[in-house]
Amino acid sequence: MSPAKDTSLVPPMPPTFPPAELPRANAYQFTVRHMFLGTAFVLLLFAVVVPNSLPVSTAVAMGLAFMLALPGIRFSTSLRNLLALYACTVMVTIVYVIVGGMHGAPLVAMAEVTAVYIVSPLVWMIIAEGLHRQLGVERLIEWFFLLSILCVLSVALFFYLFLTRGAAAVEFFFQGANVNLNEGFSGATMHVYGSMIFLCGGFFSTPELIKSKFMRFALLVMLLICALTSGRSALILAIPIGGVLGWVLASRTVEHVGKSAMVRLIRYGMPLLVAVMAALYLLQAYTQISISSVFDIVFDKVASGGGSARAEMSRSLYQGVFDNGGLGAGHGVGVPFISDPLHPWRYEVVWLATLYRVGIVGTLIYVMPFLLYTVGVIRLALARLLPARHKFMFCGFVCAFLATNTNPYIEAFALQWMYVIPLVLWYIEYPLILRRVSQ
Repeated sequence: MSPAKDTSLVPPMPPTFPPAELPRANAYQFTVRHMFLGTAFVLLLFAVVVPNSLPVSTAVAMGLAFMLALPGIRFSTSLRNLLALYACTVMVTIVYVIVGGMHGAPLVAMAEVTAVYIVSPLVWMIIAEGLHRQLGVERLIEWFFLLSILCVLSVALFFYLFLTRGAAAVEFFFQGANVNLNEGFSGATMHVYGSMIFLCGGFFSTPELIKSKFMRFALLVMLLICALTSGRSALILAIPIGGVLGWVLASRTVEHVGKSAMVRLIRYGMPLLVAVMAALYLLQAYTQISISSVFDIVFDKVASGGGSARAEMSRSLYQGVFDNGGLGAGHGVGVPFISDPLHPWRYEVVWLATLYRVGIVGTLIYVMPFLLYTVGVIRLALARLLPARHKFMFCGFVCAFLATNTNPYIEAFALQWMYVIPLVLWYIEYPLILRRVSQ
């Protein structure tokens, strides 16, 4: 045999391997996206369901979400112009922090104002931009639906633990927690009620965003029961305000164009009415809560401007505005009426307190982003081009913004999402309003 034909002398062929996969160009962005969404959900879980209960954890989650949102941030024209409006509010804050320091404001107050008025809004803006880019408004509303369920469960757990094991069992939710169940009235002290003002306003205005009819009905019933048993006037009023505002804007949305008023009433109005009636029946049949007693107390609070304490606070702030001539006394400076002995510069009547602190011009600059947002939504609604997703955001924002007249939610970094996220999502998708401002 020829050596050339002898197969034993032929060297073995190396084994074949499948071609190695090249790393994807966007592998890093893919990983960061999921890390950001996971961190953002944890942040919203802390900020929506248990706001102010875990301040350190919430701050850490905010910082992580902020850093994870930065790598892919898109500085579009709308975002740059929105940041320009934010820069104007920052200048007002810096000026009146200096003025407050000249009038004896403590260092703790100036540090708090810097964190709440400068750092926190910027962090929430970048996170909101990341949520819009990586998640989308529709998916974010689905998150809010899930978070609403968790909020309702937290309220039920709070009442159960307090009534069975006492105030010590619910200190996680609220330090010095209390439940009032006297003479047909129900009231509790929980931070989550602040978040539920936005959620009630949003879902009662746009219930059609909940695809499942059963879950739509169930959530509306649970939110209404939580509102009526909260004893919080702002939360109870958020339901009719959100419902009426949603009804007014319903015919102006893109999704409802061409549908008759009768069709809209049957599809969306009737479930709302049935949910309200079911909630009232459950409260009357299985609890000792009197709906008339709850409404009487709510009407008394509204008529008195939020109660006697807030009415006296308002009078003192009005006098302070007149004394400084509308020029502003500075951040961290209080009036003779002391609301919080440990933090005498804090006031629940935020609108008047802002006018007292930064004056008329400073207040107008603070309000400008919200005013432009409202004008933009109205213009789009008049053109019948308002998406249902932005109707949800706008109605929730309106209820939360009205609540700041008697509650300092906007000055809590954990609850500023109610005011920043709707604005950022709107300005990113509809930048024309800001372009007009910048020109």
